[in-house]
Amino acid sequence: MNLRDRATRVVVLRVLRDAVEAEYRAERRAVLHGLRAARAELALKSMRVTLPDDTPIATLTLIDPQPTVVVADENAFTAWVAANHPGEVETLVQVRPAWKREFFGRLACFGPVADPHTGEVIPGLAVAPAPEPRSFSLRSVPGGAERVARAWDTGEIDLRRLLALGGGET
Repeated sequence: MNLRDRATRVVVLRVLRDAVEAEYRAERRAVLHGLRAARAELALKSMRVTLPDDTPIATLTLIDPQPTVVVADENAFTAWVAANHPGEVETLVQVRPAWKREFFGRLACFGPVADPHTGEVIPGLAVAPAPEPRSFSLRSVPGGAERVARAWDTGEIDLRRLLALGGGET
């Protein structure tokens, strides 16, 4: 398979994945709503899922969350811990992340890292080489998803060939 074929395959798979994912999420929300209603009405917590011929394929069970303790007032809790468990309170000294991001955005990414205003080399900083690309962007052209869907409907895209398992030709 050449690069052009693989690129086409990636775009088609993305469109199919997005369509399936949207349907899955919508159906999952509907099932959750139905399970909650069945629980309220019938005290039902689980249900067996079958194929049309009654072959069981799964069990769905509502998961009951447990109550948890959360910090509702960070200052009040910290003051209580400081008074009752002083060894468990720490003071953190660090560069503010927002300032660090903004400052790094002004620095040159070559040679020794220096303050852009004074030229002073900044201790503790270095330039890391850029890693190899790990991904690529995919932006459908306007109407691209509809064209893929139409090509699928008309048979222009042969999903059996496109999705052949084991990488073999069919």
